Amino acid sequence: MSFLKLAARPKTLSRATVFLMIACASHVGRADVSSDSNELVGTWILTKVLDSSVIASIDDAEAAKLVGKALVIAPDKITVAGESCRRPPTFTRHYEDAARYIRETAHAPVGRLGIPTTVEAVELSCTEALVKGYNKIVVYWKGFFFDAVKKE
Repeated sequence: MSFLKLAARPKTLSRATVFLMIACASHVGRADVSSDSNELVGTWILTKVLDSSVIASIDDAEAAKLVGKALVIAPDKITVAGESCRRPPTFTRHYEDAARYIRETAHAPVGRLGIPTTVEAVELSCTEALVKGYNKIVVYWKGFFFDAVKKE
């Protein structure tokens, strides 16, 4: 009789294990604002206009005036040159083939951006950051791509 009880037990453990595996797998790739975004939270300085989309909401002269301005990334707010986004940032991260992603989302070539061939893109509500390296990102703002460095 005890053998039958032991034989039935693995089915219960197996179902529980499968449930846990599915639960854990559903969280893979999701952003954790408290830990994954820590390196983005802070003040960034726009240092250079890199390129623009075919359609932009500002012109070249207006984009050039943004160089030297601050991008402030807070856990609950994004501000670019004093203009705040309406929604809080999501910090959703995804990895993309850079050439295809930039071509499809911004209708621009990737050549002048200096980003890796597989780029980490981070959604910041009304803008997006492309991780270039340690304390270096490319920010897409109003149809223009800007180099940005984190202010120490």
